[in-house]
Amino acid sequence: MKCSICEKEIKGDEHNAMPVTTGICCTTCNENVVIPMRMYNLGLNKKEGLIITPDYKVEIVKAKDECFSLKELQEYVNGYIELYPTNNKTYHIIVNEEGLLMRLPLNQLSSKLYGIHAVGNVVIIPKKLFK
Repeated sequence: MKCSICEKEIKGDEHNAMPVTTGICCTTCNENVVIPMRMYNLGLNKKEGLIITPDYKVEIVKAKDECFSLKELQEYVNGYIELYPTNNKTYHIIVNEEGLLMRLPLNQLSSKLYGIHAVGNVVIIPKKLFK
């Protein structure tokens, strides 16, 4: 069977891929994507953000101060930031403004999670933590 997240052949244990997608996933995706997403979705994310990487990893990050600074966000996306256009009223989606010019890899995980077609790291933060 293939992992419903990374689409690689599953060797070893199978895991429930919810809330990322329906189906099953491999142990690596379970540890790097599913479990962090479940933790984030618990609703304790009022002062936290997510970094979604092109190599199928999700990391929960906290702002160093009250809000995320421009410098922090630039470090997360490895360059200038751009707000991804969305109608979401709760979260900002932040990407590297020059990601296509820099030929950053496609972030397929952000497509599966949020329907975002972006390259490089994608950062999701609550709007109230960005000024």
